Amino acid sequence: FSVNIFLLFLFGLVSISQLGAEELSRFRLMTFNILQGGGNAKNVGFGNELFGGSRIDEIASAIRLARADVVGIQEDCSSKSNVILNELGDGWCRAGKVYSKFPAKLIHSNKDRSLEVVDVKLAGSRVVRIVNCHWWPSNYGPFLAQEKLRADPQVDLNILAEIVEEKGARRGGTRGYKATIEPLEEAIEEKKAIFLVGDFNEPSHLDWTENYAMKGSDRWVNNPTGTPLRFPVRWPGSVLLQNIGMVDSFRQVHTDEVKKPGNTWTPSYPERTPGRRPYGDQVLDRIDRVYHHGKNVKVVSAQVVGEKGDTSDIEIKGRWPSDHRAVVVEYKWKN
Repeated sequence: FSVNIFLLFLFGLVSISQLGAEELSRFRLMTFNILQGGGNAKNVGFGNELFGGSRIDEIASAIRLARADVVGIQEDCSSKSNVILNELGDGWCRAGKVYSKFPAKLIHSNKDRSLEVVDVKLAGSRVVRIVNCHWWPSNYGPFLAQEKLRADPQVDLNILAEIVEEKGARRGGTRGYKATIEPLEEAIEEKKAIFLVGDFNEPSHLDWTENYAMKGSDRWVNNPTGTPLRFPVRWPGSVLLQNIGMVDSFRQVHTDEVKKPGNTWTPSYPERTPGRRPYGDQVLDRIDRVYHHGKNVKVVSAQVVGEKGDTSDIEIKGRWPSDHRAVVVEYKWKN
């Protein structure tokens, strides 16, 4: 630590506990969909043979490289398996699908484990609430938009936006908005610092904007219709989160969605990959996100973690082990 802090400690003006509190005034939070529990996902092109026998070491390597302190994992390994925890090594604990360098306690879990609420004790009396969610993947709005554009490339884009907004919504059930919103509102009412991580399987209205529609690239990798897949949509999930006061941490730092799309879906893959649509037919988007709420919480940085290339801010060596990139956000507390 700095010379000034050393002198304060030497003369008894700063205690070890105070130093610990100072060091833990920041923490790094990561969201990471690891794909099928990090197992042998040969059915979608992620067979163990491509990763030297297992993807677990690459997954743990990505977490370490991101310098994450807390990680919300989607599609985690079963609760009976601690292969990821063991690979991360000493100093890590697990509460459901949340992995942490700090003491963590599982508060709530849905039956299908698509949403969990975990309290993490950072330092002293500071406890933060982490909500980890995985929204339903079917009726993915951008894929619906592709279908409509194929059928009629001259479709009115305002009408198309209304269709995908309505038919792609995930309002009810354990894998939807309501299940996620309730524990967030509860924590907000209790004035707790709260953080939401997840694979939302739905874009953000902060990305599908008028600005992006005019200046952004076509989200459809190889669009055969002649009409670019870029038009404003008020995606209801992200709108709901904003309305209750949740802040999109990545977009707070990277305010220009054209210059910094932050796409997490999906790294490129060979055209004939089993179990997946041709890569040229994919829609590239930012569906893995991190949110925060708390008047004293400040975002220091927000980075995409993934394979080597322009999309990733933090790159692991070798093959990326998932069909999603991860996101890591560093926070600090204002004085």
